[in-house]
Amino acid sequence: MRWAALTGLIFALGFAGCSTSSDMDESGLDRDLIEITSLLSGDYFSNADGGAREGRPIYMRVRNITPPIGRRYAMYAEMRHDGPDGDHYRQLIYLFDESADRTENRMQAYRVADKAIAATLIDAPDGYAEGRVEVTTSLSDACYMVWTPTDAGYASWLDPERCIITGKRGDQRRIESRTEITRTHIGQLERGYTIERELLFGNADGDLYIWPRVDPSESH
Repeated sequence: MRWAALTGLIFALGFAGCSTSSDMDESGLDRDLIEITSLLSGDYFSNADGGAREGRPIYMRVRNITPPIGRRYAMYAEMRHDGPDGDHYRQLIYLFDESADRTENRMQAYRVADKAIAATLIDAPDGYAEGRVEVTTSLSDACYMVWTPTDAGYASWLDPERCIITGKRGDQRRIESRTEITRTHIGQLERGYTIERELLFGNADGDLYIWPRVDPSESH
């Protein structure tokens, strides 16, 4: 099965003076993170064949929200069946590794505790920082996305070698996710495997599913 999320752009970076290599790396990652969080924000609408149920499209919103104390970034993403007022399919809070000594830009997704309260973040982005919206758990601490620049924008990857979860039946599964973001769309591939790497879901050919960015004022 395929679903998607997100948009982005390359941020060209030049330095002058006597900056050290570590200073340049840190500054470059920070600048990328600013660009990633800015361009992820938006509205996206899949075609009918991209929905979680056959024949039902999914509308997605991604928003920058007020981060908790000690962080600079936090994001809220929600997917709804059929359109912006449809029933919820998925809701997540995104947090980023902001440590000064990091060597890559990592993003971790967390489930929300209450769907109705979390949905208020669209109009009240301070709800998470003020404690009204709570998160529960991530899939696993090892299930983080790594963002890198590409020729057209940015791409992220969730590595199935490290992202291993336990299914509802107690079986272990590897999860893979690839996302490409540009100014016009999000492309995503999501796949699950057995521990032995037998494909359980997702398209075998590896083609990304494309979600166009839409104007929210024209989506109601």
